[in-house]
Amino acid sequence: MGIVRQRRKAETRALLLQAGLAVFAERGIELTTLDEVAQAAGFTKGAIYRQFRSKGAFLLALFEHYAAVARAGAGARRAAWFIPLTLQFAAHGMRDPLLRRRFAVVLAEAPAAETLDGRLLHALAGVLPATPPPPAPPPPSRSPV
Repeated sequence: MGIVRQRRKAETRALLLQAGLAVFAERGIELTTLDEVAQAAGFTKGAIYRQFRSKGAFLLALFEHYAAVARAGAGARRAAWFIPLTLQFAAHGMRDPLLRRRFAVVLAEAPAAETLDGRLLHALAGVLPATPPPPAPPPPSRSPV
């Protein structure tokens, strides 16, 4: 593959991810279609499938981009999509054990900050541990007297 083609492919991927961050934050992960993301980036859905095998693969790439921003600190987390997407990933992490573990790692590695985004990440780290807590032990049985 030539350098120009590689550069164009990388630019297309970056534009699709940027559009995905904004559209998924605005409409939600469940409701957003890849057609909407492609249209927001100025492409057809085919452009997404040339870059990513599926919506799941696209979401994984989106999460990796999100994770890099979360780890970068408060300055990078000022993007309008950051807090809404944080809440989206947290909600999905409650139902998806793999995302829960990956998200917990990101939360643990995110630098603390006394900003709204920093406090949100810190709070979520306490609510969304990498593994669900073990079930509570049964209450002691009372023996008849």
